[in-house]
Amino acid sequence: MDNKLPHYSRERLLGEGGMGKVYLAQDNQLQRQVAIKELTYQPKDDEVNHALKEARLLARVNHSNIIQIYNVHDEGDHISLVMEYFNSKTLTQFQQEAYTTLVQKLDLLQQLSAGLAAAHKNDVIHCDLKPSNILVNEQGQLKITDFGIALLASNESQNSEQTASNNPLQFGSLLFMSPEQIKLQAVDYRSDIFSFGIIAYQLMVGSHPFAYGNNGGSATDVAKRICEHTPEHAKNLMLNAPSALTDLLMEMLIKPLEQRTLTAEAIENRLKHIRTALLQAEISEQATLPLSGFPLSNVISNGYAHAENTAPIQQNHLNSQSNQNLLALENPTTHWVKQPFNIIASLGLIFLAVLLAFWFNNTQKVETKQVVILKPTLSDSPLIAPMQQNLVISAVEDALRQAVINTKNMYLISNREVNSITKEHPDDLNKLKQAVGASDIISISLECDNSRCKVSFSRLVANANNNDILAVKSEKNWLAPIDDFNAIFSTSQTQFASLFPEHLEVNQSGLVQRPINEDDYRDYIELYSQIKGHGNYSDESLTKLEALLTHSPYLYAAYGLYRDTALDLYLDSKNKKYFQQLDVLLQNSPPEYRYSVFAAIDRFWLASDRGDMIEARLQLEEAKKRGADDLTVLSLEAFMFFNTGQYKKAANSYANAFKLRPSSNLLYNIAFSYWRMGDLIKAENSISEILKIVPGDYSAQQLLASVWLRQGRLELAITAYEKIVTDLNKGKDISNLSLAYGLNKQYIKSLELARKALKQNPKQPINLLNLADIEMILGDEESANSHYQQVVAILTGKNEVKYLTYLAQAYGQLSQANRAIEALSKAQALAPENGEVSYSSAIVYSLLKEEASAVHHVKAALKNNVGVVWFNLPWFDSLCAEYEFQQLMVKYDNGTRCSS
Repeated sequence: MDNKLPHYSRERLLGEGGMGKVYLAQDNQLQRQVAIKELTYQPKDDEVNHALKEARLLARVNHSNIIQIYNVHDEGDHISLVMEYFNSKTLTQFQQEAYTTLVQKLDLLQQLSAGLAAAHKNDVIHCDLKPSNILVNEQGQLKITDFGIALLASNESQNSEQTASNNPLQFGSLLFMSPEQIKLQAVDYRSDIFSFGIIAYQLMVGSHPFAYGNNGGSATDVAKRICEHTPEHAKNLMLNAPSALTDLLMEMLIKPLEQRTLTAEAIENRLKHIRTALLQAEISEQATLPLSGFPLSNVISNGYAHAENTAPIQQNHLNSQSNQNLLALENPTTHWVKQPFNIIASLGLIFLAVLLAFWFNNTQKVETKQVVILKPTLSDSPLIAPMQQNLVISAVEDALRQAVINTKNMYLISNREVNSITKEHPDDLNKLKQAVGASDIISISLECDNSRCKVSFSRLVANANNNDILAVKSEKNWLAPIDDFNAIFSTSQTQFASLFPEHLEVNQSGLVQRPINEDDYRDYIELYSQIKGHGNYSDESLTKLEALLTHSPYLYAAYGLYRDTALDLYLDSKNKKYFQQLDVLLQNSPPEYRYSVFAAIDRFWLASDRGDMIEARLQLEEAKKRGADDLTVLSLEAFMFFNTGQYKKAANSYANAFKLRPSSNLLYNIAFSYWRMGDLIKAENSISEILKIVPGDYSAQQLLASVWLRQGRLELAITAYEKIVTDLNKGKDISNLSLAYGLNKQYIKSLELARKALKQNPKQPINLLNLADIEMILGDEESANSHYQQVVAILTGKNEVKYLTYLAQAYGQLSQANRAIEALSKAQALAPENGEVSYSSAIVYSLLKEEASAVHHVKAALKNNVGVVWFNLPWFDSLCAEYEFQQLMVKYDNGTRCSS
């Protein structure tokens, strides 16, 4: 081997079989141990090419429960496969030497189904699934190996009966074959499911389902029984096991191919629910003593909980971060101990088993859920420290939010959106449901002593007879230890899943389970509480998150938290080092996360904040391929269109998202897109719809005032801005009110407000530009020019449309014609039909005394719904000498403009 594979040094023989020998070797280039399989079978030349093609395809199946193929070496008549070395035993050896509990066996089967599902998703059928091809290490991690005779599901040969020369029967094991494989009939992924069923039955029951008698009979006898006989039902041999498990075992062993409908992914989901229920049953059995310190019987379990009031949301929502920010931290793997597991046949366990059976047999179509997770409420108790209270609340809230994010056909409505409604309507959950388009609202309450908390979940939905009234659909109450955050997390997710018995795949993210150390999870919850609970993000918290993920890379939830923290820090500081840190972190994440839909969404936001919309588009396409839901895809697509100035496409995408989730937030985004397009009528109509739902919505009122200001409806705009400024005293609104007074020729009032706005935010370019314009009108040219120069200093190098229009106006006022026209050209390239661009162009060309060009842009601006009153400003006085300008003023009911 050393001569044929010069980069590898053979160390020892690991094993051999019908297809060849497997050696432990050293990869001298990468300094790692590998397993090298030398194939002894010598097929014909065309079959060599076929084998190589399949082996190379298999190398692309990257999954932690499959032995990875690193390379294929073809030396003409000699083929070697270089594979991952996994220090382990076969499943057969593991069963013989280790005493495993039922939960541990379920964990093994869950890993096996996950690996098999990954192969099937890549159109690879194993064809030789048996215990000797399944490896398990001392920590209980499982990997599938020996895909030497795997077939491609897309091969034409699968559509007809197999010949003796190409059928996997030549090398497969009769003891674990499906009936169709034994009969040399066409095979597909369902053949692997049958083999999986034999393995699972043997692991759980302790005997082969088709091997009878003391020695089980010959392989040929077993093969005959596989084709002709039905095995004894597992429930007769596993008296204390959940019926959900025994029924699943038998479903995998259905003989008729057309009736064997289970997929490996479905099996994985069902095994996970069974395992979680068993673990929960253990917790429930231990948590039967009453809490000390208060009477649990007095706890109100169905009271509504409300999110804490926070500052109103900063809409423009278009610039907010994605709400897909938390990923599933899976339940910790059970410790591997060599002790027998005694199944407790309690009434609670029987109830859980019946409930699970109901879930699994309910096959009706599941509708998409739009879910609100309300901030948990905690009854004051002197028996639990405030810090511990915050951590328990954060652990429960985080668990439920991640469960929603990781559930197909569920969409998590962001805290920012929820808080914007509860700020105005703190006691009206019906209003919240209507405003955010929620199908389900989850209320959470806790009452704790010094050791445990009673946790109550309520699922609120629309009343069947009256959609405007909320009703409790289901409730769960359970006890949680306050010092075991892994238990709080996993049990919270289990109880949450039980609120949705019609939803079979709650919390099925596709991310591979890994045990998370309790200390690591506690550190994460502390950071989550600081950042999400209290808004305390900093370089220090980012550094702690990075260290946590280095130590515990499978703590998937922390990646989303890191992303939000890094990008928020960038928005505050504009320091691009945060981009690099996030990029490196994602590159170093485990393959399971790196190639997930969540990582694609992370990279979309990273590319967007960098301004690299080509990369953002690529990541959006990648998210689609990885299974992002329609609502998420439409939201990201709309954001991308908006940021590239494609406002019509943005409005269409937001409108399509609105069809999936009617909400005031999406209506605002539609309205804002129309605003940027210059379609003020459609913008006003969308805003009116928002205000019907949420009459006091600040963002809608602010945008409506801006629409009126653009249209020149100054009295309406001034009244609206006066109310907003009185209520909130925000700098942006003060600046807009100043502008409205200026257009109304109330220049002294305008100057007073412009100075106030600038004092509140001295680096905001629109505040500087508005003040400079008023000063110029009032004759204070020196101060005006100083402020125009500050605008230029701040905006030089910016490439957003609105900033380019401000920059062009400042350059025009400073008589820097070439630079003004250059800025306008960039803005026109980004948004060729934008009314603001046309208006700024009219200002610049009028200041440069190029009247013909100025009039052309006045006409374009009016056509794009810029109010005619905007042309009453002194910059346009010289245009009154132009006949076309006079006619335009008459046409738009401003005939007195040039009369004086």
